[in-house]
Amino acid sequence: MPVQDTWDLMVRRDDLTAAEVRQAPVAPLRPGEVRLAAERFALTAITATYARLGESELPFFDAFAGPEGYGRVPSWGYARVEESRHPGIAVGTRYFGFLPLSTHVTLVAEPTERGFADVAPERDYLHPWYRGYLRAEEHDAPDDHRLLLRPLYPASFNLAEFLVRKHPATTVLITSASSKTAVGLAALLSRQEGITTIGVTSPGNLGFVRGLGHYDTVTTYDDPAGGEVPESVVLVDFTGQAGRLFSLYERFGSALKDALLVGYTHPGAEIEPPEGLTDPEPWIFFTPSEEQRLIEKDGEDSYRTRYQRAEDALVKDARSWLSVTRRSGPEALVDTYRSLIAGDLPAHTGTVVAPR
Repeated sequence: MPVQDTWDLMVRRDDLTAAEVRQAPVAPLRPGEVRLAAERFALTAITATYARLGESELPFFDAFAGPEGYGRVPSWGYARVEESRHPGIAVGTRYFGFLPLSTHVTLVAEPTERGFADVAPERDYLHPWYRGYLRAEEHDAPDDHRLLLRPLYPASFNLAEFLVRKHPATTVLITSASSKTAVGLAALLSRQEGITTIGVTSPGNLGFVRGLGHYDTVTTYDDPAGGEVPESVVLVDFTGQAGRLFSLYERFGSALKDALLVGYTHPGAEIEPPEGLTDPEPWIFFTPSEEQRLIEKDGEDSYRTRYQRAEDALVKDARSWLSVTRRSGPEALVDTYRSLIAGDLPAHTGTVVAPR
C-alpha cells in the first residue's frame, strides 16, 4: 500500500470490512476555510459505531463525502491548522474534534470561545456537538489517554446524570461492561447511594472488569442477573445486538423499568430497537441532546466545570488500567479499523494511530 502525501481511508458502504487508502487531491482554500492536518486518531468502539451508523437516519458517511459506493469513516482526534484563510484561525493551532480518517480535512470555520465551529452546509445535519473543534494543549504525559477517553466520556457523564435524576434508587444493568464508555459510567455510578450496578461482559473480560472495582457485581451474558433478579432494573445496552436484548428482557421480566440503547460495540449490532420489545420500550439515548439539556438547566460554565473535573479524574484513573497502543501510517490505520469492526481489540487497551 503506497504512502501518499495526502490520503483518505475509504470504506465500502455495503461491506464495512472492505477498507483501502486512496490518494486525496488538495484543492486551494476559499475565504473562511481552514485545512487541518491530522496528528493522531483515537480508534475506539465509537469509530466502529459511526461506520455501522453510516447509512442510518444519522448518516455519518455523509459527513465527509466519499466517491460513489464508498464512505469516509469519521472518528475523533487531534489536528493542527496547516493552512488558513480565516483571520481568526492561526496556522499551527492544535485542536481536538471530529475528523475523517484522512491525513487532511478542509472545514469552514467560525471562531467560538473555545475554538471554532465548522459551518460547512453539507454538515448542517449534524448536531453542533460534532461540529465544534476545541483548542487543545500541547502533548503531555496523559495526552493519549485523554484522546481515547474524551470522545467517549461525554456519554458516560450524561448517562450518569440522567440515571441519577430519573432512577435514583435502582439496579443499573450495563452490557459490554468492559467498554470504555461503560467503565466511565460505572465509575460515576459507584459514588451514588441508592444505585447498584451489574456489569455484564464476556467470560474473557470477566477478570479485567472485576479488577476495575467500579461495578458492584460482574457477570457474564450466560447469567446476567448473577443469581437473584433485583426488584427494579434499568438496562443500559452498549452491544446493539437484538438477540442479547431479547434474552435480557426474558431474564429480567417485569423487574425491567427502563431500557436505554447507547452503543453498537458488537459485530452484528442493529441500529434501530428490535421489534417486539415492549414494556419497557427500548429507546436510543443521544448524548448531545442530554448535554444540551443540562447546559440549559445548569448554565454552560457550571456544566463544563463539573464535566472537566470528572473527565480529569477518569483520565488519571485510566492510566492504571488502560494500556495505550501507538501505531502510525496508513497500513496501521487500515489494520486497526478492521480489528475494530471485527471486535478483536482487547478491552484493556486503546489504540492511537498517527496518519504519518
